[in-house]
Amino acid sequence: MDRLVDMFFYGLHMDAAGLATKGVHPRQPRIGHIFDHRIVVATKAILTRAHGEVAEGMVYALTHREIDRLYTGLDDYRAEAFIVRIDDPAPGEPAFVPALAMVHVAPCIDGALDADYTARLGTILTALGLSTSHLPRV
Repeated sequence: MDRLVDMFFYGLHMDAAGLATKGVHPRQPRIGHIFDHRIVVATKAILTRAHGEVAEGMVYALTHREIDRLYTGLDDYRAEAFIVRIDDPAPGEPAFVPALAMVHVAPCIDGALDADYTARLGTILTALGLSTSHLPRV
């Protein structure tokens, strides 16, 4: 269970320091993009299919135990496999990698906005140099 798996994060888990407080040690940080998807923010960030759009987030290598630590008991998520384009891959590293992302089983896209969540996500996106254009105005 110590084999590393690439995970694509698009919400608060993009914050490596926040993951560390949960006993997760993200490795190999990379900015990544999933084509034909977008991120919608309401009560949480939600990854949805959207032809012609691009979802931006962070890719980290985690162990299976770390992934379990983050998602055990969260029955409203499931793992899905994606091909993620990596920004500026290191020499010899691939530009596209297979990665898992945890997606909502029954997302509530039209749910009430969570101003605190949106503000925290905005801070993380800005610190990582990622776009904040998908964040709702609260």
